Amino acid sequence: MAYVRECENLINWYVYGKLPLSEIVFFLTNRCNQRCLTCWQWEDDFAVKGKELTDDKWVELLNQAIELGAHHLYIVGGGEPMVRGDLVLKLGQIAKKKELFCVLHTNGTLFKSEQMDELIQMRWDQVIFSIDGPNPEVNDLIRGEGTFHKAFKNLLYFRDNRVTEKVPTPDLGINFTITKVNYRYIPEMVELAKEAGCGGIHTTLVLPLSEQSKRFALSNEELRDCLFFLQKGIKLSQTYGLYNTFESVIEEIERKLNSNGIVESDFLGERSHSIIDSYCFEPFLSLTISSDGKVGPCCMFWTEENPSVLEKPLKDIWKGDFLEGLRKKLLKWDLPLPCRDCPSQLRKRTSNIKNALVEREKNTSKGIPSLVKKFWLRVRDSGLKSALKRTWEYLYLLFKGL
Repeated sequence: MAYVRECENLINWYVYGKLPLSEIVFFLTNRCNQRCLTCWQWEDDFAVKGKELTDDKWVELLNQAIELGAHHLYIVGGGEPMVRGDLVLKLGQIAKKKELFCVLHTNGTLFKSEQMDELIQMRWDQVIFSIDGPNPEVNDLIRGEGTFHKAFKNLLYFRDNRVTEKVPTPDLGINFTITKVNYRYIPEMVELAKEAGCGGIHTTLVLPLSEQSKRFALSNEELRDCLFFLQKGIKLSQTYGLYNTFESVIEEIERKLNSNGIVESDFLGERSHSIIDSYCFEPFLSLTISSDGKVGPCCMFWTEENPSVLEKPLKDIWKGDFLEGLRKKLLKWDLPLPCRDCPSQLRKRTSNIKNALVEREKNTSKGIPSLVKKFWLRVRDSGLKSALKRTWEYLYLLFKGL
């Protein structure tokens, strides 16, 4: 079953009221070597106040996250993480020694060959390249002249030099933002990912967060047209065995066309307040830290109330009122404003975890004889203490459900 550890942590909270951290997300910098026309950095309202955290502070935060239970490290932007390439490598060495699964999101243009070699040697798990078109004509219109060739050259370097024992490592992916410029090229983007040896292709609709990016948002007519290309992308991805997030984009488009996004009836009303009914799992699983130390549950949730690692240790933030209050709100679908326009990739993950939880509940709903058998198997494989803990969880879920 996929999302095993995420389900374990959610059930741990539901049954025992204790919540280990699953993953830590670092926005190391908002500096970038590109000025993509769809990027929020064009908007003055998003100008970063304060200074970037020091290398030592990021190392300290990684160690704190590991102590809280984190088993995934995501390094993303913000800006371009490889602006602080030495720090990326330093964090990677620490994380891999602790057996964390490490993911890097990058525009792919700043890599030096020795940096790519070091990531390969340390068995970095996944590198996702942001490329917004299947050729220079489309990509460079958005990302700047010469960016396609630089990024694709480095993507192929990883493909050709990575470790290939059992599973190719790092896994590679392409992430692209769907705009009115490139939405007709979705099938070609799948072909590009296949050529580059990618395991997946990730995409979201452009977020019109600035006047500049609004120029690239799709009209309703273009959104309807986009559905056709997304369906082609799904079929092609299935043919090649590529993970993709196209279905979640289709759902997002259908919401926009049918109801202009999430409407009041979607998030008000009585809810069971059960963990499986939560609108989103990010505050139960993840912490995201911005370049200046602000902490949120994900890359989209930024308000004046977000706490800072400059004021509190990570442990106090994870267990504090800000996140605990947000968890309670999401259980009731009492959605704060940042949650109402959530991008499709996060919604896709929530859907996947819900499906995994449902499957987990089915496996615990087979009656006492099955439970006794599982108990003794657990004693044999993991010891009595683990078996007793798991049995209590089985009974809790059997009689109360998720």
